[in-house]
Amino acid sequence: MKRKQIAKVLLFYVVTFVAMAVLMWVVFENFGYSNENFLIVTLMLLPLSVLFGYILSKVALEPLFITNDLLDKLLKDTLHELNIPLSTIFANVSMLKRNEDDPKKVTRLQRIEKSAENLGELYEDLDYFIKKEIGSVERETFDLDEVIQSSIHKMDDIKGDISIQYFPSRFPITADRRGCQKAIDNLISNAIKYNREKGRVDVSIENGWFVVRDSGIGMDETALFHIFDRYYQSDLSASGYGIGLHIVKTFCDEHGIAIKIDSKVDEGTTFRLDFASVAHE
Repeated sequence: MKRKQIAKVLLFYVVTFVAMAVLMWVVFENFGYSNENFLIVTLMLLPLSVLFGYILSKVALEPLFITNDLLDKLLKDTLHELNIPLSTIFANVSMLKRNEDDPKKVTRLQRIEKSAENLGELYEDLDYFIKKEIGSVERETFDLDEVIQSSIHKMDDIKGDISIQYFPSRFPITADRRGCQKAIDNLISNAIKYNREKGRVDVSIENGWFVVRDSGIGMDETALFHIFDRYYQSDLSASGYGIGLHIVKTFCDEHGIAIKIDSKVDEGTTFRLDFASVAHE
């Protein structure tokens, strides 16, 4: 059961007990009973309040459990059905590429293949967010270096004239891998988006800290104060919805990963995430 659901159950228990205790206190005050009798009766009400709390929590949470089961079934069925057309696209594109010598046609086939990969990733994101919402995302051990290199590879199509510098450094961690990937993707993507022409992004792992430095426009104190707010954008003309850094903050909070930010207007920004807290020994 997810922590939020457990909290709801406990809240129902506490509220029910407090409500019944207050009711008995009012009755005792109006009829002049002693405090000792009030304490005894209140303790006797404890099992009854637990029973009422259980009934209320079951009634409140049962629709949630049913919804979770339906979402899980719908997700698995959809992903299963999606694999069939995607596999067909990949197989046919691969076959056509082997028999094609025209560079222009090969480029078009590569675009089709890339689009199919993007579609597959979107459905994997859907899978991840639904599982995360119903509390079934498991942590695993993997190398942070692999996640970083995967993220940098994804940026090839959007980085333009921005150079990305990274020297591979092995660093095993235990965490939610897809959540980690999305956090790294967002930090590197932002370093590109808010950079200058022919700017630079330096990515590194330094003593357990994941570090992203850019030569971009930087941020003032107001932006730094709101930077992790969902939907906040310091530059409204920029693309996106202002949720990237909120995703980063959520991932870090869930794993106890500290975040440090250094930024100056017109000088650039540096993000540091302390992955030492999730390092795999």
